[in-house]
Amino acid sequence: MKYQWLIPLAAAIGNAALGIVVLTRDRQKLHAAFAAMTCTLVLWNLDIFGLYFFADPEIALVWAQVFRVGPILAPTAVILFAYLFAGRGEGWRMWGMWASAILSAVLLTLNAFALLVVRLQQLSWGYYPVGTRLYHLLTFNFIFALVYSIATLFLELRTGDSPRKRLQARLWVLAATVAIPLGLTNLLPAYGVRVYPLGNLANLVYVGVVAYAIIRHRLMDIDVVVTKGMAYLAVASILIAPTFGLTLWLQRLSFGRLHPDFSFAILVMLVAVGVLFPALRLRAESRIEQSFFRKKHEYRSVLAAFTHSIVRILDRDRLIRELASTLSETLQLDRIAVALSDDGRNTFTVRFSLGMAPALDEFAKGDRFVGALRRCRDAVLRDELEGRASATERPIVSKVCQQNGWQVCIPLSTGGNLMGFISLGGKRNFDAFFAEDLELLGTVAAEASVALENARLYEELKKSQDIIRRADRLSALGTLAAGIAHEIRNPLVSIQTFFQLAPDRLHDEEFFTTFLRMTAKEVTRISDLITELLSFARSPARSLRPIDLNESVERVVTLLEPEARKHGLKLATEMAEAAAPVRADADQIKQVLINLILNAIQATKPGGTVTVATRSVQRGDVMAGEVEVADTGEGMPREQLDHIFDPFFTTKDKGTGLGLAIVHQIVVEHGGSISVDSTQGRGTRFIVDLPVVEPNLASESPSDDPTEYEQSRFRHEAQRKVLAS
Repeated sequence: MKYQWLIPLAAAIGNAALGIVVLTRDRQKLHAAFAAMTCTLVLWNLDIFGLYFFADPEIALVWAQVFRVGPILAPTAVILFAYLFAGRGEGWRMWGMWASAILSAVLLTLNAFALLVVRLQQLSWGYYPVGTRLYHLLTFNFIFALVYSIATLFLELRTGDSPRKRLQARLWVLAATVAIPLGLTNLLPAYGVRVYPLGNLANLVYVGVVAYAIIRHRLMDIDVVVTKGMAYLAVASILIAPTFGLTLWLQRLSFGRLHPDFSFAILVMLVAVGVLFPALRLRAESRIEQSFFRKKHEYRSVLAAFTHSIVRILDRDRLIRELASTLSETLQLDRIAVALSDDGRNTFTVRFSLGMAPALDEFAKGDRFVGALRRCRDAVLRDELEGRASATERPIVSKVCQQNGWQVCIPLSTGGNLMGFISLGGKRNFDAFFAEDLELLGTVAAEASVALENARLYEELKKSQDIIRRADRLSALGTLAAGIAHEIRNPLVSIQTFFQLAPDRLHDEEFFTTFLRMTAKEVTRISDLITELLSFARSPARSLRPIDLNESVERVVTLLEPEARKHGLKLATEMAEAAAPVRADADQIKQVLINLILNAIQATKPGGTVTVATRSVQRGDVMAGEVEVADTGEGMPREQLDHIFDPFFTTKDKGTGLGLAIVHQIVVEHGGSISVDSTQGRGTRFIVDLPVVEPNLASESPSDDPTEYEQSRFRHEAQRKVLAS
């Protein structure tokens, strides 16, 4: 029984499936042209199927004449697809497409009158057509389509302006390199060359690569494709070829002869097993582990997920706590210790531990245990660490691990330098540490090392930012002190005059009453100014709590009124009647306001006005507290506005360029936003938006950690949405 008809039938089904997938993904012209091309290939494969399947030559001849429409139209469909892919209508492209279409129309007419094929010839795998002289037109149309499409692809590789289209063209050229030689074997039997036609498999491979390049957004690098293809060929040569040869030898030994169909089926199965086995093995392992070893699968999934999230933790102490807690809970450890480098003391100090405390909590950097661990790159078992240690280090390593009950040691390294280590005790269920555990712990250690280095750099950055902010505060303080000194001098003159006149006016009751009241008022004013100045001068720790924007603005305006009068300006306020409280650090918001108002004062000419306004605004679904600082100065050009918040950018002769950069950073750290609007000749407006405190959070105790507040806010928001639904 012949089985060759299965190959073109399978190719027809595969081509039809690929055409439907591409067409349903998108209905654009290129996808429609691809579907039309696959339709002609389906008909071509069905044509070959009938020639192989039917035993009666008359039935096979009629079948082939009907389905020969496919190979007649296939060249034109290929050219149309190449034309639409290029997307350019040069003359030769258009003329080539029309020439192929006309030739296909002629061939369809000839085929309808049975002028292409004389008869069928019997071959070992089935029938094949014997053509007339006009049959050469069909061959010519195929060769012309191949030359046209290959030329289009190479031109796209050389002149295309889209990287994606170039990569698609490279993939299709690679597929054509394999498919064209095999496809030409389908034409040879018609010219008396008795070679088994492989064009059915070739067109399926080509269509598959083309479909992949069309519908996939992330295409594989062509170098990777070649590498994988060569790897499969190498494996086939090394494993499949000897195995297939052995089956042929056993077949001849058992049956006395070789059966071509059976041999071909064995080869196909060997190739299929070689290709599918790796992927199926990984999936089977995952499914079996999930079904029968759920706990191990779950804790490994937890650790894998933790390695992706750990780099986002920038607080080193919190990072160490979460790292130790996660490892302890997932692995069910009886103890764990995390030691980090203490550069100030030239030691490694245990910063956090769970379970039984370690017998030693400090190791010198020259310690032999540390030296042995420094040479390890991944997580190591106690026995492995002792085996890798030198003869002088081995007793120390054994003693340290035994005293502390450590079974696994994990070095934490960055740039080849040991920055710390994690030591694990035994598992509470007395399980051993498996190879998979150690591999996963090595991945966790690599991510933890990066996260710890990020946390260290972040701490240094915060210190630098604190220094810059303190310098900015001192700069503003100097400006304020000069204005306040002048402001204090005026009331002091009144007080001094009162005391000078008092001895001569002891019996003047009206004098004492009026001047005493005025003197007390001036003393209170001086005291308030000094209090505000001292409050701004100190640099307290950040503390987030609900604050009243109106009150903050009033206190800053009180502090800056002397500076405004000194410049001959009017400092006005427009306060919201019932502004919702915002959660912020009062001193940092005061620094923001002082910077903005001082800049406005310095940018406004005498006689102008600086206005500070507060209001509550709705930003989408979020309520915000808004502060606007507007001046009547000269304004700024557009090119300056684009860089106004950049560090060290300034338009002043003696400015540092850090004031507005610090303002921007403080506002962003509070979860707010700042914008600027300026028109030359009409002034500048700075608008600061800060998130308001939710009513049900306003009564909560203040927290210095903005993360805790955000979590609480999100929790309340989630509860509100649940109640609303």
